[in-house]
Amino acid sequence: MRICEVMRRRGRLLTITAGIFATLALASAPARAVEPRPWLCRDKPVFSSDQPMTWTATQRGGGRWVMNFMRFDPAGGHDGFTVYDTRRIEASESGALDPGQWYVVGMYREGGHWICAARAGENHQFTPGVVRDLCYGESEGACAVKMVVRARAAGGAAGHN
Repeated sequence: MRICEVMRRRGRLLTITAGIFATLALASAPARAVEPRPWLCRDKPVFSSDQPMTWTATQRGGGRWVMNFMRFDPAGGHDGFTVYDTRRIEASESGALDPGQWYVVGMYREGGHWICAARAGENHQFTPGVVRDLCYGESEGACAVKMVVRARAAGGAAGHN
């Protein structure tokens, strides 16, 4: 009888332990779901330069926005995209980017989820030194966040923020 009692206690302990792990796994799933996943967005504006670049993003409307800076590498990241930086845009933010090709995806917070911006609008008017002049919004044609990417003089220090 003593062996049966020990086996029952072990069985209960295993059941309790499994329940704890299942609860922890379910509780951590929503935490992962609230992170922006820009590689899933359809619209991924791309730009490139053989010079270092600077960028400025200015919020023109309300809401919570982030800009996600990615590079493409078929062997890495998510669907080939690797996120190098995610910046919250509250008023105006700026930074620097290394030379090369970059993808920048805007996302806004709605409820408990990050939503991909509608197709980014672009100012096609030529301005010397401007690589891309983009507008991101919740709907096409809106401009809640304006982002301008400029080529930087070759003598400046490179790096990405």
